[in-house]
Amino acid sequence: MADDDAPAGDRAFAELIAPVAPETFFTEHHERAPLHLSGERSDRFSHLLSIAEIDRLLADEAFHDGELSMARAEPRVEPADYLLGDGRVDKGAVARLYGEGATLILPQLHRRVRPLAEFCRMLEAVFSAHVQTNIYLTPATAQGFQTHYDNHDVFVLQLEGTKRWRLYDSPAGVPFRGERFTPGQFAAGEPTAEFTLAPGDLLYIPRGLMHDAVSEAAGPSLHVTTGVLVKTWADFLLEAISEASLRTPGLRRSLPPGFARADFDRAAMEPAFRAALAEAGEAADFDAVFDLFVDNFLRSREPDIAGTIADGPPGPGTRIRRRALVQLRLADEDERHVALVAPGGPISFDRAAESGLERFLSGEPVGVADFAAMGGDKALDTLRRLLAYGAAERA
Repeated sequence: MADDDAPAGDRAFAELIAPVAPETFFTEHHERAPLHLSGERSDRFSHLLSIAEIDRLLADEAFHDGELSMARAEPRVEPADYLLGDGRVDKGAVARLYGEGATLILPQLHRRVRPLAEFCRMLEAVFSAHVQTNIYLTPATAQGFQTHYDNHDVFVLQLEGTKRWRLYDSPAGVPFRGERFTPGQFAAGEPTAEFTLAPGDLLYIPRGLMHDAVSEAAGPSLHVTTGVLVKTWADFLLEAISEASLRTPGLRRSLPPGFARADFDRAAMEPAFRAALAEAGEAADFDAVFDLFVDNFLRSREPDIAGTIADGPPGPGTRIRRRALVQLRLADEDERHVALVAPGGPISFDRAAESGLERFLSGEPVGVADFAAMGGDKALDTLRRLLAYGAAERA
């Protein structure tokens, strides 16, 4: 059961993977082992998308290279088969290829479909990672890809139809984000698990685990693959060394002249290398690097401004509250200002707003009176800016 006092993202995630507890997921499955859960309700993901909605999107909206692709295990489909010379998608070619057994793929559809965007925001709140969607619509008895692994963790949500999955081992271990799968590099071996995903089912696959899937004969299969693009310890340590070098002149000195020569004595260089690592470890400012990672993550999120235009500007009696899934951090900017680090970038406020902003961040509804120290006009402007930049919604 989800904790009613937990943040909205944590509650939604607990409901998503129930009956497995989040603590169990993160200790036994995250980056370790797959998880297959059969849904109690076949329609539990139906609010996210449908085949009918995809049909409407393709008929009514324009798609370009990078927004739609096609795949088929054999014979392969090439981009030239469904793209026009100017990068537009040839809709007739898409329909023809789909009829010939090719899988229709819609990357990043969360940028167009709000329920998918909200699902991504929920996972982002839990993982502190960029989350994206790929939509796969596969005709009956068809296979989009040969056996492969992904370089990021995925949550697969089955929306319509059924698909037969086979899971294998993880011969590549835990790959880096840029480490693409190369066909033939690893042997899949024998399947370690085989099952059918039905509507309402969920499948978690850690990155590096090889898998394949084939839609069944009863009809087309529609599923959402949600990719979780994490930061690694390697990313953090690289930034820590860069940060330490700002205050450590020795780390900014050049490598020994001639180090690429065949007669260079690399053994003589190793003690300096070990000393540099130790010096970087001593000089690295953990909190500064941690704050940088937090701020970069928050700023890179897309602001959610739903309702901002339709609801109109706030008035003296307007009450607002923090959006449920928005992630924010209050930071010092200078002696006279504080910054609310938010999706899209920081929002600067006079320091007199600090106590009201702290109340706002706690989840309490706030109004003009909570920013009275700023004066009437500035207090109302604070509400206006919190709403306009997607940090708040009307209470």
